[in-house]
Amino acid sequence: MSISTSFLLPFDDTRIQSRNERPSPYTCLKRIFMRKPIVLIAAFAAATQLASGTIVEELTPADQAKLKKGESVVVTVEKPGAVWPEVRIYRKVKATPQGVTDLFLDYEHANTFIENLDSAKVEKEPDANTKDVRYTVRLPIIFSINYLVRNRYEKTQEGYKVSWHLLEPPFAAKSAVGSLRVEPHEDAAVICYANHVEPATRLIAGLRGHAIKEASNTVNAIAKEAERRHLKTAAATPSRAASPSPSASPSPSASPTPKA
Repeated sequence: MSISTSFLLPFDDTRIQSRNERPSPYTCLKRIFMRKPIVLIAAFAAATQLASGTIVEELTPADQAKLKKGESVVVTVEKPGAVWPEVRIYRKVKATPQGVTDLFLDYEHANTFIENLDSAKVEKEPDANTKDVRYTVRLPIIFSINYLVRNRYEKTQEGYKVSWHLLEPPFAAKSAVGSLRVEPHEDAAVICYANHVEPATRLIAGLRGHAIKEASNTVNAIAKEAERRHLKTAAATPSRAASPSPSASPSPSASPTPKA
């Protein structure tokens, strides 16, 4: 039902009057004041929907042009009272949004494409869309650190979102919150990787530039692996001419794509 008719039906009591009967002043006033809030609510809802936007619309025209060329766009957002800013990295990925999201949630193989990552192991699943993951990372000085992160997956109106926060921080960080948003864009996907880390000490705070570089490296690794898997899947998918007819029985070895 469209907005133009939905606010009329609940309060239109002319149906119970005869055609020749004029509505009373009270009825007229009631219609005016009871319709007005509905109109305002409908207008507010429409404005909210327009304001929600998409990932690409968050960028300036100049940054959108960079994105179209395949370049990463790095944006820093200063947080009041925080030592480090929130880092947001935008990038176009030649893969499907579902493929990018599935890759990010592929903890078992994350160490095969993320540099310096030894392992990512799921320790707990509070619900079907939430996983507590322990990451072990190699540091340049021979030893490793590990930390526990809660990852929350959700399907949004625009695409997919994985949000996270630290449950057990490493020695270098007080806290960290972030998200990966993935949306369709033209014939590919566009991602926004956002992360805000609060360093544990002022000594660590001096590594701000290094932290931004590491975040960029992570996004580049995700994009590169997502595109590699996408090409591999496309190459393995038979062409339409060679594919069996809809009535043909599926292969016994075929299995559905796993869902997060």
